[in-house]
Amino acid sequence: MRSLADPTVLLRALGAGALSGVLCYPRLAHWAQREQAVGLLVAFVGLTAFTMWAAVFAWHERHGGRSLMPGKLPLRFWAMTAGLGLAGAVAAFHFGDPVLRRIAVTEFPRNAGEWAEHLLFNLGMEQLFLCSAPFAVGLRVLPNARAAGVTTVLFGLFVFALKLRGVTAELPADLMLVLLLGRAMQGAVTVWLYWQGGLPALWSFVVLLQFRHWFAFA
Repeated sequence: MRSLADPTVLLRALGAGALSGVLCYPRLAHWAQREQAVGLLVAFVGLTAFTMWAAVFAWHERHGGRSLMPGKLPLRFWAMTAGLGLAGAVAAFHFGDPVLRRIAVTEFPRNAGEWAEHLLFNLGMEQLFLCSAPFAVGLRVLPNARAAGVTTVLFGLFVFALKLRGVTAELPADLMLVLLLGRAMQGAVTVWLYWQGGLPALWSFVVLLQFRHWFAFA
């Protein structure tokens, strides 16, 4: 736990938390019903992000033995990342999105402006909450990276299941199972790319996935 109190870790987490707050601001400003509450929301998100980034900076490299920002990755790895991102985008667009658009309308952008808001929020907070932070905690408390990865995927699956239960109670069990299976596969690929290529690979994969929404409103 001493790593969390390291001044270098805290300074890096402070900067990353502030950046997360800035990235989340457009969506929070659009989402909030009261304009005066936006500043409080951004501050809360920034503080939450600071806590999670502290765990990432303190434990990922120390207990995982891999850099968050690898200097150079093989071209074949980037080709694989692009292929997985495009394949995931096509699968989500044709199989998962048609169902989710009916039951969770606000989760999908309707124009280019909202797409940018969703993308920035995804990069600034969603992937931190669902991938980077839980994986770092897993590396700290579990015996190896594989166990940390499995736990991270299960955590993301749990959050997704809660969202499904929150938007509708009428979703057929078989359809819910298919959606959960698809999300589990996406989570596994996300965590694997993150472990192999750090934050650049994670962010690249997310951007490719998010580009599928352009075909819905273009």
